[in-house]
Amino acid sequence: MSAPILEVKNLQKHYPYKKGLFQKPGLTKALDGVSLTIERGETVAIVGESGSGKTTLGKTLLRLIEPTGGEVHFKGRDITELSAEQMRKLKADMQIVFQDPYGSLDPKWTIGRTLEEPLRTHRSHLSGAALKQEVNAMLERVGLQPHHGERYPHELSGGQRQRIGIARALILQPELVVLDEPVSALDVSIQSQILNLMQDLQTEMGLTYLFISHDLSVVRFISNRVAVMYLGKVVEIGETKEVFNNPLHPYTEALISAIPVPNPNLKRERIVLAGDIPSPRNQPSGCAFHTRCPKAMAQCKTLQPDLKEIGSKHYAACHLF
Repeated sequence: MSAPILEVKNLQKHYPYKKGLFQKPGLTKALDGVSLTIERGETVAIVGESGSGKTTLGKTLLRLIEPTGGEVHFKGRDITELSAEQMRKLKADMQIVFQDPYGSLDPKWTIGRTLEEPLRTHRSHLSGAALKQEVNAMLERVGLQPHHGERYPHELSGGQRQRIGIARALILQPELVVLDEPVSALDVSIQSQILNLMQDLQTEMGLTYLFISHDLSVVRFISNRVAVMYLGKVVEIGETKEVFNNPLHPYTEALISAIPVPNPNLKRERIVLAGDIPSPRNQPSGCAFHTRCPKAMAQCKTLQPDLKEIGSKHYAACHLF
C-alpha cells in the first residue's frame, strides 16, 4: 500500500490574546492537536459546527495560516519546515477552492486573466497561444465555454463563478485540493451539478480532496471518510457509511440526528444539544464536549479522552468506550 499523500500529526494553531492589563496573555486554541491521514484519490470530509476549527485546519494545512506546532507531511515531506520560496513552488500541487467564489475573484480582471495568472507564476514557459489554449481547455473541463474567459466575475451566475474557482484551483493540475464549503452558497439544484463536476474531475485528474462542510447530506454523498471536529479537536473519524450508520461520539449522534429526512412518514429522534459551542478562549476542562453532552459522566469533567480505534478503522475520543 502506498504512503498517504497527506499525514497530519498533532497540528496546533493557537492565537494569543490579552486578558487584562496585569494578567498573563491567554490562548485561543483554534486547532488543538489534530492528527489525520488522507490517502491518494480519496475524499476526506471535515464536519462540525461553526467555531470547531474546520476552515482553520484547511488553511493551516496549506500554510495560508502558519501553524503553532505539529507536522504536516505532504508526499512524505514536512511542509512546516519549508522556506517561503520552497512553499511557493509546492503550492502548485496543493490548491484551495473557497466558499465565496465572488469574493475570491478579482472584479477588475477578466476570467481569462484570472486563470492565466497561476500559469504565468508556475508555468512561465507558456505564453501567447499556448497560454490561451490551456485556459480554454480548463474552461471546457469545468463545463463552461471559451467565451466565458472574456467576461468579468459580476457577469456570471453563482454556479458559473464557482466553476471558475474550481478551474483556477485545478489549472496547475494539483494533487491535493482543499474544498472549503464549496457549495454552501449555491441553490440546491446548482449544488448537485457542482458536486457531480467535482467527482468527475477527481476521477479524470486523479485528485485528492479535503472537503470542509457543515452540510452532512452533502458530506454523505461525496466523501469516502469523515472526520468530526469539536473545539479544535477531531472527536471521531471513520468511513462515511460507518460513521453515519453507527456514530460513536455523542456529538456525532447529535449532528446526524439533525439531518432532514426526505420521507415525511419516517421519524427520527432529534438530539438537541444544550447551549452553544463554548469559546475556544475558554475551553472546558476534561472532554470539551461534556458541558453539552447528554451522556456525560463524572470523569468527562476532568479527563480528556484520547482518539482511539473502537471498530475497524473507526476512531472516537469518548469515555463511553
